[in-house]
Amino acid sequence: MTHFKKLAVIAVLTPLFAACSNAPPESTVKGLIEAQYEQANTMVNDAVANAGNDEMAKAMSGMMEGMMPKLEKVENINCDTTEGKNTYICTADITQAIAGNSRTNKTNFKVYQVNDEWVLGN
Repeated sequence: MTHFKKLAVIAVLTPLFAACSNAPPESTVKGLIEAQYEQANTMVNDAVANAGNDEMAKAMSGMMEGMMPKLEKVENINCDTTEGKNTYICTADITQAIAGNSRTNKTNFKVYQVNDEWVLGN
């Protein structure tokens, strides 16, 4: 095959392969991770608010609040299909602070598409 024909085949097939890839966009995955951290923080904040005047409950709530990870950034998101057309295994570098100490870990997780909506899995 001539060089020109190879280029033509590549030019025709590239959009086709791109159209077949329905992996979630990076912004969607990042939003799912951020929402999970927000939900955990809301639960801790609710526990602190519900502690009332009980000194022991206040102390425990304060300790929980200090130990909760705080999301700093999500980078290098990559998703590949697995176990079916609407399931993706993803990796991301997630930087979080716990008790004032910042740490970045490469994390694996699944993302599913259910009823045209993306959800985070384990």
